[in-house]
Amino acid sequence: MSLISYLTRVHFADNALEDALPSEIARHGIRRLLVLSDDEATGPDELNRLFDALPSSVTPVSFVADSSANYADACCRADAVLAEANCDALIGFGGTRAVDLARLIGGADHPVLTIPTRTGTIGLGPVSVPVTDLPRRQAAIPVAILCDATLTLNAGPEATAAAGMDTLVHCLESYLGTTFNPPADGIALDGLRRTALHIEAAVQDGKDITARRELLAAALNAGLAAEKGSGGIEAAAKGLETAVHVRHGVLHGAMLAEVLMFNAPAIADRFEMPRKALDLPPNADIAEHLASLAERIGLPRNLSHQGIEAHHLPRAARQAAADPANHTNPRLATAADYERMMRASL
Repeated sequence: MSLISYLTRVHFADNALEDALPSEIARHGIRRLLVLSDDEATGPDELNRLFDALPSSVTPVSFVADSSANYADACCRADAVLAEANCDALIGFGGTRAVDLARLIGGADHPVLTIPTRTGTIGLGPVSVPVTDLPRRQAAIPVAILCDATLTLNAGPEATAAAGMDTLVHCLESYLGTTFNPPADGIALDGLRRTALHIEAAVQDGKDITARRELLAAALNAGLAAEKGSGGIEAAAKGLETAVHVRHGVLHGAMLAEVLMFNAPAIADRFEMPRKALDLPPNADIAEHLASLAERIGLPRNLSHQGIEAHHLPRAARQAAADPANHTNPRLATAADYERMMRASL
């Protein structure tokens, strides 16, 4: 098993859940543990494995985040459970919602461990919550992350496609960002390459453990590279997600072309290395290539295919402009810029 210590401790191996969780529990002296899962990304098989892996000295308390509830309400309810049960730590176990919520309610007094069951968010980098939903919450960095590809085998095609496209966009936007961070650039390019090579296989055959493992590795790359920041595709998607209930990552492919076109004046000289990572010829249209990839794995090519209409756009554009991902976009976009890009992507 590989133990990676960069930003935090990352255990990466098949069956890391059983092999590493007891030692991390002991390392932090955990006795009462809040297990925060979500109803879309965690099934009974995964939860049973988690509870079976806990040492007998630990008392677990379970909280399931309802996908239909907004983040603010879910945070308040989880806060109350954490306090009432007098838990001294918590685990974010599941997909984006579980991992993000655990980071948002944890902190110095309540260490957070994350264990993803989807090949997307692992618990590093920005959370997927629109900034206006929880303006006073800061996401904690987990004290440990357990990346176990065997936990992701039950993810369906849509969830896998969305998580994989989210990973791909995080890697692409981290690399294209203009902040000087050579280590993050290298990590982002490797994650971009891994995702592009394996996402179709993972979507087509959910039991392909090699493809699952590679996507999970790419998600780790995306989280590590996120130290450099994200960009306008992520900001636009999060803004649009306030208009329609959709998995994070579903809308990224639809926004790729317009955001990259908007950013091109600032980053035209940075497209060469992503083209090489994607095994594309010189001057190939990266946006077209990736939008086609998104379409092949079942994601919408246009926003209207997901039920987004023109009247949704003004509010979504304001959310996008206010999002932290916009602050690290190569060109700072206004709400009017985002509304124009969204309208062109309908």
